[in-house]
Amino acid sequence: MPELWGVINVTPDSFSDGGRYLDPGAAVDHGRALLQQGADVLDIGGESSRPAGRTYGEGFGDVSPAEEIARVVPVIEVLTGETQARVSIDTVKPEVAAAALAAGASIVNDVRCAENPALAETTAAAGADYVIMHNRGRGEVRSPNTDYDDVVQEVLDELLGAAERVERAGVPRAAVWLDPGLGFAKTAVQSAALLSSLGRFRKTGYRVLVGPSRKSFIAELAPNRGGELPSADDRLGGTAAAVAICVAAGVDAVRVHDVHVMRQLVRVAEALRAPGEGWP
Repeated sequence: MPELWGVINVTPDSFSDGGRYLDPGAAVDHGRALLQQGADVLDIGGESSRPAGRTYGEGFGDVSPAEEIARVVPVIEVLTGETQARVSIDTVKPEVAAAALAAGASIVNDVRCAENPALAETTAAAGADYVIMHNRGRGEVRSPNTDYDDVVQEVLDELLGAAERVERAGVPRAAVWLDPGLGFAKTAVQSAALLSSLGRFRKTGYRVLVGPSRKSFIAELAPNRGGELPSADDRLGGTAAAVAICVAAGVDAVRVHDVHVMRQLVRVAEALRAPGEGWP
């Protein structure tokens, strides 16, 4: 059964809940609620990573390391101290990762495909896990980032190359996770192709994390009847479909916003999958 990683965006501008949990108290309360709903890991980020493209315009704005640390560390300290929760820090900055790991985080979630060796070195020094999310550039959903001849094979190859870099920096193979990076530097059709091919990622031997929750590819694949794209908080059905595919493929974790609903989905999907072994 995959772990559920609950999302906490301590930001003013994340695509799904921008500003709702910028206040540290609100973020802590949300973390407590996610744990109560069944989250296995809390994935906490202080800088939006929404990619530029048709849905989000110019994408995210940069945040200084000091500001990012100020946003996330108080939240991590309370949640790890009070609940002993497993916490992942969603950052691309080594200094932010170091502060978060010192505050109690035990996983680094890197959305830039291991482009900065210092981030892996920081993770290795702390003995933490390292999630490599596939990405190109800043995740812009446009050419040349989205120019793939074979999106599944190229994403796999680039992730495996990144894993080699991370392991050379000192992170043990057993501590490395792969994430195909749905919606980042990928069109909706390309994201769907990756979801349909998760078995190939599992065959690498690395643990696999997938983050489909509320992403724009869901809106583009399933626009409303009038043609408009459903908002981020109106993509629950599409998220559920994507998570069901993740369960069928046997991934190790899914990163979601709606933990209560997705926990129910995962448990039912596993119950249906187990008796007959009929799912892929």
